[in-house]
Order: sequence, then structure tokens, then C-alpha cells
Amino acid sequence: MGEERDGDSKQIFQMKKIAILFILGFGLSSCEKYIDDAFLNPNAPTVAKPAKVLPAIIANMSRGIQFDSRMLGRYVQYWTLTGAGSTWDRMGYDPNSDNGGEKWRTHYWNLGLNVINMMNDARAEGKPEYVGAGNAIMAWSWLALTDYHNEVILKEAFNTSALTFKYDTQEEVYQTVATLCDSAITNFDRVGSVSEDFKVADNFMNKGDIQKWKKFTYAVKAKMLHRYALKSNYNPDEVIAAVNASLASADDDIFITFNNGPASSADANFYGPRRNNLASYRPTDLIIRYMDGNVFEGVNDPRKDYFFKPSADGVTRGVKTAAGEAAATPAARRTFNFFGFVSTAAPAGGVDTEARTYFKNDAPFPLITYSDMQFIKAEAAFRKGDRAMALDAYRKGIKGNFDMLKKYFTGYTDFTEQQATDYVNAVSPASATALTISDIMIQKYIALWGHGFEETWVDLRKFQYSPEVYKTFEPPTNLFPDNFNKLVYRVRPRYNSEYLWNVEELTRIGGLNQDYHTIEPWFVKN
Repeated sequence: MGEERDGDSKQIFQMKKIAILFILGFGLSSCEKYIDDAFLNPNAPTVAKPAKVLPAIIANMSRGIQFDSRMLGRYVQYWTLTGAGSTWDRMGYDPNSDNGGEKWRTHYWNLGLNVINMMNDARAEGKPEYVGAGNAIMAWSWLALTDYHNEVILKEAFNTSALTFKYDTQEEVYQTVATLCDSAITNFDRVGSVSEDFKVADNFMNKGDIQKWKKFTYAVKAKMLHRYALKSNYNPDEVIAAVNASLASADDDIFITFNNGPASSADANFYGPRRNNLASYRPTDLIIRYMDGNVFEGVNDPRKDYFFKPSADGVTRGVKTAAGEAAATPAARRTFNFFGFVSTAAPAGGVDTEARTYFKNDAPFPLITYSDMQFIKAEAAFRKGDRAMALDAYRKGIKGNFDMLKKYFTGYTDFTEQQATDYVNAVSPASATALTISDIMIQKYIALWGHGFEETWVDLRKFQYSPEVYKTFEPPTNLFPDNFNKLVYRVRPRYNSEYLWNVEELTRIGGLNQDYHTIEPWFVKN
């Protein structure tokens, strides 16, 4: 399955000031730190300039999302395996394994103190652009982490003298996200002229554009505020205001880009054939139903033929989650993988000639999009009772996804601007009062396919996986035994740190229970 771990031996930045820190349970080796301090290498820097650290931080932002999407993508039924009955397809997990724990590792180790130290050094240099970027990145990462795991280690996370760490509530993490967003915006507002080294360091994200960084921060804040949708203190006007201050069009879409150079395949897109992590993955029958006129009756979505290569008989198919593709399936009916082959292996040499969209070796990874923001606005306006605003944002959300695909990617069968417009009109109700929450959530599901795994999972859980909202959605019939016939609602903390070193705290929050992953997170509860 290509469960790749190639980044562990290739940390791009090793700052001496972190010493031999092993975040969240690996401990601090005072002996080795003493040796480092006593026998300093005169040829090795002991302080890394912010400009040297930021590129590696940005490179790791997509890492946890993409690594873990192999598992989470099966929970949300974006894709499934050709083999039947895998644990994640059945809404389970792999016991005694780090599978599904990469976001945890990315947040606490790859980002963590590296971001904190970068900001401290930037303050000393009088460069608020790095401080703002650091706060924005940590706000984004804390949000993704708690959306994925629920309770996480917040207050004690970067205490380098501790060996065990207490967990904090999801609500506390959301409040921290809000504080970090506000701090980021304050620092961005302090920037006069952007330093040249920041523009270079930011090459793989926003290319030094402070206004785009501010829009990214407001987008994170909008997502956080919208996590309160089921709470009595939910404020749709605050959500809408944050959305309006965020991405204004597909031109503002936030990506992490990759360096697909000859030196190392690890620098290429994780989804591409060169990395070979998705050869045995296939689109589900659910995403195909949402696009082939089955759910939106008689309306063929041009994005279906853009994303997916039809079987040899000309029919585009998906595979039913957890059922797999039978070995006896005739050749003409077999589904293609995202590299454009029916095989479960990557093409020789990892060439991406037949791959499309997010699956090219150098394809950028969408982090936050204008389309996503518009669907959040549509739902907020719908909950507020402003159906006219909801319909307008719904239409802009769909069109924004078409615009992003056209601007940044290539598909199997291209679509015209007229086809995109016709589709928006075809799936839009004749009047704002006829718009349903199901319309909004299904179109958002489609627009986030292939990159917005965590946002989609937030939505699915918020609506309790309802088939009335997500029409034709069916949980697997053979749920993982530890679920006790319940659906999945959280991912367990990372095994290799928490279940080996932090057992007492896991016991306190119920993390040793077989069905811990089925407990509803805070944002789902009324």
C-alpha cells in the first residue's frame, strides 16, 4: 500500500537549540545536551536564521495531511482500496501502529519548537512577517490537530523538562487558535516593507505576499468560528465576516508546492506516482454518484471526467468502500487508479504521464481554497436564515472550485467556462428558499475531494453521517470489531509516543478503551 515513512531520516533542519528534544514522550537527554554544549562544532551554526527555518516548516505543512489522508480518505469515502475489508475502510484503525499519526508527529515535532524558535529569533531581528507567519501556521496546525484527534496536549506541549503530558479539551484548543489568529494579523499589520529573505523563504507557499498571509489567517479563523455551529453561542455573522476578510477568489487559493527535482523523490508530491503511495487506491462509488447525475438527477458534472479516467468500456465507476474490486471483474470494467492505470503498482520510473490533477509529481497541494470559504459562508448564512446570501455563496463555491481546477491543474477531459456555468445553474434551485443544507454539503464534499479531508470529516461528523444530508452515503456494513457497531468520530493519538510513554493520561481520557475512536468530539455535541 506504500505506507511511506521516508521523511523520518531526512529532517531538513536540525537546530541545536532544540538539543535532543523528543516531543511528547521521547524525553530530553540531559547527557547528550551536555556533550553538545561542551564540544560545540565550530563549523556548525547553533542558531538558525528564520529565513533558513521557514522553508522546512512550510514543506511540512502538507506532510501530515497527505500522509494521513490515506487513512482519513477512507473514513470520508473519498477513496478506498482495491482489496476488501481493510481496517480504515471499515472505520477502524491499526493497533500498535503509527498509521494515522503523522499529523500528530508533524505538529509537535516538525513544526512545534521550530516555529516557536523561528518567531523568537525573528522578534530579535525585528521581522514581524516571520512572527505573523509562525502564529498563522500554528493556528492552522492546532485546528487541524484537534479536528482530527479531539483532546490533545496543549498547555504542556512544549515543556522540554517533562516526560509525560496532560491532555486539554478541544474547546481550549479552539480558543488558542483564535488567539494565534489575532496575534498573526497584528504582526502582519506591523510589516512595513517585506524583507527580501522572507520572500525567498516563503517561495513554496505565499511568495512573501503579506496580504495573502492575512487572508490565510482569516480563513483559519473562519473555520474555527464555524466549529461552533452546533453550540448555543454560534455567531454566523462572525463566521461570515471572517470569510469576507479571507480569500476573495481562486487567485487567492493557498497551496503548498513541491520541488520535483532529480535529487530526491522525497521532494516530489506525496500523491504522485514517483512517491507511489496511492497505486492501490480508487475513487469510491459515492463520489461518482455525486457527479454522474445519480444524486443531482440527470446533471453530469464536468469535473467527473476531469478527475477520473473511465473504464475501458467508457463508463466511469467507483469502488464500494470496504468491498474492494473483485479479482473476477472483467478487464473492460476495472477502475483506474489516480495515476491512470488499472494496476496496483506505480508506472515504471514513477512517470506521471497518465496522472492528472492532484496526482502529478509536481502538482501543488491545496491547503485552503476560496471555494471552501464560500461553502462555509453558505452554511453560516443558511443557519442564520439569510437564504439569498446562502444561495449566492453556494453558487460561488461551486464556480470557485471549477476556477481553481482550470487555473492550477490539468484533467483527463477539460471543461469549458460555459460548461462550468451551465453546471452551476443546473444544480442551483430556482429560488433561494428552495436551497437545502444537503445541496450545500454535497457540493462542498465534491469541491474538497482529494485535498479537504479534515474539513469534510468535520462536516460528516457534525451531521452524524446523515444520509438525509449526504444522500446515498452508507457506512460499511462490516465495521471494525472495536467499534462495537458505532461509527468513527476521532483518530487515536499517535501510538509511538502516547501509547508507549503517556499511558496514564490516555487512561484518564479513555484512550485505552477499545472504542475510544468512536467517542464524539466536543464540536459535535449540542
